[in-house]
Amino acid sequence: MATLQLENISKSIGAIDIIRNVDLEVADGEFIVFVGPSGCGKSTLLRMIAGLDDVSDGNIRIGGEICNDESPKERGIAMVFQTYALYPHKTVYQNMAFALKLSRRPKDEIDRRIRDAAKILQMEQLLERKPGQLSGGQRQRVAIGRAIVRNPKVFLFDEPLSNLDAALRVSMRREIARLHARLEATMIYVTHDQVEAMTLADRIVVLDAGEVQQVGTPLELYHAPRNLFVAGFLGSPKMNFVDCRVVSADATGLRVASDEFGESHIPVGDSRGARAGEGVTLGIRPEDLVLEPAEKETGNATISLVEELGDETLVEAVSPMGTELVIKARERSELHAGDEVRLTFPYSAAHLFDANGLAFERSESAHAELPVVSS
Repeated sequence: MATLQLENISKSIGAIDIIRNVDLEVADGEFIVFVGPSGCGKSTLLRMIAGLDDVSDGNIRIGGEICNDESPKERGIAMVFQTYALYPHKTVYQNMAFALKLSRRPKDEIDRRIRDAAKILQMEQLLERKPGQLSGGQRQRVAIGRAIVRNPKVFLFDEPLSNLDAALRVSMRREIARLHARLEATMIYVTHDQVEAMTLADRIVVLDAGEVQQVGTPLELYHAPRNLFVAGFLGSPKMNFVDCRVVSADATGLRVASDEFGESHIPVGDSRGARAGEGVTLGIRPEDLVLEPAEKETGNATISLVEELGDETLVEAVSPMGTELVIKARERSELHAGDEVRLTFPYSAAHLFDANGLAFERSESAHAELPVVSS
């Protein structure tokens, strides 16, 4: 296996910038996931690593060697595509052997590699079948096996599970996680599915409009998003956002006011010179909002929808100012659409973002047990 470095990588088509100044270092054996909305450039970045798209500026290093001008074959990578790309007239064994035969590997080595990969993927019984006789999950395993037999320096996955049904995606996701643990291989994985990103990645690279918004472990990105985009993209349902204004700022944090929650003191480590009257955005994850029945219709929100999902309940509520809020409750709710409710949250759960969408740094006191903010 090998390390991978992207050094100030850019990709342009005419006057249009597709990828802008991406710097990333991937350790040997690390599992990195590129995630972002459609059109953010994640697949283009993967294709540049593979050598399928040219680099407009910067360098790509695999194993410490610059490979910008090398063909995909010379880079020592193996790619698993969204479509299985199997030869329909060849058996599973022949599909997996094809690239090895082209590289003139000895027959006994080809056979050993194929049978080792088939054992890893638990598909020894499928080797004599053709793709038309396989399920979608089995075809995807063949595509992964075809990559394994090449013993590449880096594995590249381009949304490999998007064509599978929900249950099969969960199963294949676990298989890929076990495969990485067994091979200890360097893997780059592209997806728009944040659940795949959160469960598979050692680190996640969040992209938007061709730029890296944040790189970090799944929990770092979830609990300490750098900006509004990352905060809103990771999490399902996504983070709630409420417009606020600064009331005061001191060494203990910011006091902000909103029509939804009244005044709230949010502990931040760096207020960046925030001044009274400035607009900020308050972010609260759905699981951190506390929902209580209102007494004598004195609530600060009205329920618009209740979704019972079995293990949890999603409640959508609307504030008097028209702000839509989603609450994730573990217990079953007896509330119904039209009910008035009181919404609160703990100080420690709040995120604050300035007028430019950048997060205020959380202070150490934000991890303490603090009172619940009242409306």
